[in-house]
Amino acid sequence: MKDKVLLVDDDALVLAGLKRQLRSQFRIDTALSGEEALQQVEENGPYAVIVSDFMMPGMNGIEFLAYVKKTSPDTVRMMLTGTADMPTAIRAVNEGNIFQFHPKPCPADTLSEAIQSAIQKYHKVVSHQQQLNNFKSSLEKASVVQHELLPKSDPEFDGFDIAGRSIWCDETGGDYYDFLYPPTNGKEKMGIVVGDVTDHGIPSALLMTTARAFLRERIQTTPSACASIISDVNKRLVQDVEVLDLFMTMFYCELDAKEKSIRWVKAGHEPAILWTPTAADSPELLAGKGLPLGVMDDAAYKEYQKPLSSGQIILIGTDGIKEAVNESGEMFGNQRLLQVIKDTADQPAIKILDRAFETLDRFCSPLKNDDDATLVVIKVQ
Repeated sequence: MKDKVLLVDDDALVLAGLKRQLRSQFRIDTALSGEEALQQVEENGPYAVIVSDFMMPGMNGIEFLAYVKKTSPDTVRMMLTGTADMPTAIRAVNEGNIFQFHPKPCPADTLSEAIQSAIQKYHKVVSHQQQLNNFKSSLEKASVVQHELLPKSDPEFDGFDIAGRSIWCDETGGDYYDFLYPPTNGKEKMGIVVGDVTDHGIPSALLMTTARAFLRERIQTTPSACASIISDVNKRLVQDVEVLDLFMTMFYCELDAKEKSIRWVKAGHEPAILWTPTAADSPELLAGKGLPLGVMDDAAYKEYQKPLSSGQIILIGTDGIKEAVNESGEMFGNQRLLQVIKDTADQPAIKILDRAFETLDRFCSPLKNDDDATLVVIKVQ
C-alpha cells in the first residue's frame, strides 16, 4: 500500500498539478488551508508526510506545521513555498520542526525524491516507536510478574507479629524479601530473607528472581544450618553472574518459635536493628561477616544466634531506606527508623511498617527516592 501524503496550499491549481505529478507514487490528499488540513489529519490521518505552503489565509504554514508537530509527532513535515526568505526558513525549522524546506517552483523529480526521503524517515520513526511501545509493554508485564513473586500477605507465626514491604523506584526492582518455611520443622521455624541486588532495573530484577528460586529450592531440599544454605545459594549465583558484574547482598534469618530465638547470616547486607524496650536509645545491630552473593564461589558465611524476649522489635531493611536523601542532601539514616520504633512500639508490626514508609516519604518529598526500599518488621510477642 502506498504511503499517505497530505499537500496543503491555498492555490487549487498548484494542488491539482502536484497531485497529478505524484499520485502514481503516493496516496495524495489535498487541503486548501491550514484549518482544512487539520481536519484531514484528524479524520484521515496519520500521514507519513505533510507538505505545506507558507502564505495561506488564516493559519499560515508554520503555525499549521507547529500544530501538527503536537498532534501527530511522527508525521514528517516539509515546507514548499515561494516565500523563501531566511526569517521564514528559521521560523519553519524552529517552530514547525520541518524535515526539508523547498522553494517554489520545485521540479517534480526533486519533490518526489524529497518525499521519498521523508517517508523513509517516517518509517524509521514509527518502527522505533513501535519497538519502544513493545519494550514498555514487556516491562509492564515483567513488573506484574515480579510483584507476583513477592509475598501475597504477611505471615502468621506463633509468638511473632511480622510485616514486610518492597517499594521499587523503577517498574522492576532489585530488592527482595520473602517468608520461607523449612519443610521438616512444621510451624516451629520460619525463614525470613531480605536481599538487595546492585543497581536496579531489569538486570537486577532478573538476578533477584534467580536468587529467589535458588533459595526456595535449597530450603525445600536438605535441612541444614543457615550458613550452609547461603553458601550453596552463593555458589550457584556465582556460576550465573560472574561475567555480569552484578552481586547481591542478603540478610537471611530463621525465627525459632519454640526456643524464642533468631539465627542469622549476613552476606554483605545492612545489619538488622534489634530494639529492646529496656534499652530504647541503644538498639543492637545484628551484624556479622560475609561477602555479598555472586562475588566468590568459595566465600565463607557464619551463622549467629541470639535469644529473643517479648517486646523486642527487629527491623531488616535495604540501604535504599538509610541512604535516601532529601532536598538538602541529608541521608535518612538509622536514627529516624529508631524514632519510628519508639513512637509505635505498642502498635502492630504493620502499623510500624506503615509509619516507617510514611516517614521516609515525608523526608524525601518533593524528591523521589532513587533506590528500591524494602523493610521487614518483626515484633516479638
